[in-house]
Amino acid sequence: MIALILYPGGWFVDATSSLDFQSTIDAMVENDNLSHLVFFAVIIACLAISYGILSFWRLSDSGDALLRFGVLLNLFHYGIYILTMGMRHMLVAIAQHQADIEVDGVAASPEQINDYLVMLQAGSGGLHYAFVVVSSVSGVVLGLGLARRFSSLNRYAVACWVFCFAGVAGLLNAAIGQQAEAAPVAFVVASNVVLTVAAVALLVIGIGVLRGERELVPDA
Repeated sequence: MIALILYPGGWFVDATSSLDFQSTIDAMVENDNLSHLVFFAVIIACLAISYGILSFWRLSDSGDALLRFGVLLNLFHYGIYILTMGMRHMLVAIAQHQADIEVDGVAASPEQINDYLVMLQAGSGGLHYAFVVVSSVSGVVLGLGLARRFSSLNRYAVACWVFCFAGVAGLLNAAIGQQAEAAPVAFVVASNVVLTVAAVALLVIGIGVLRGERELVPDA
């Protein structure tokens, strides 16, 4: 959610279409310090969330393979997102220090630098698509694994089911969005909506953990 709000080229800071590689690159480069700060903050946030999700591993001591698989998938998909942020960090770093970059001992031309930037942006886009797919599967598995632990429907159980169904929506969006007939812009918008809903659901689940909800915390 922080990335969507503060990310250069995102919703508010020099907003661009994510399908317009050059405009997105320009937005990140022109706001280079903010870009680095956001990338760094997102990576730290991913690690912190991963640490929190790891606590659910202890809930599966009874042999709940589904829940454990969901925990592992979540750790994996955050790893993919960290790689995505790393590629974009390198993109901005290359643009910042392009005067010092050489190819075979010769200073790289502006055209070569631009090619590198576009390749990094395209590569990070591919990683982001993988992130959407894996995070959707992990949402389904982890959400279902947690929801099954509730015997009644309260706000935290609802959040678990929302997390699960957001994963289903993400998978449908990824499956439909890769078709040639589908509008790429619609895929991007739908992905952002699904990820935002999943993030809110995960926030509610996290609040449940902090409040010691019996189904979400391991027995002492």
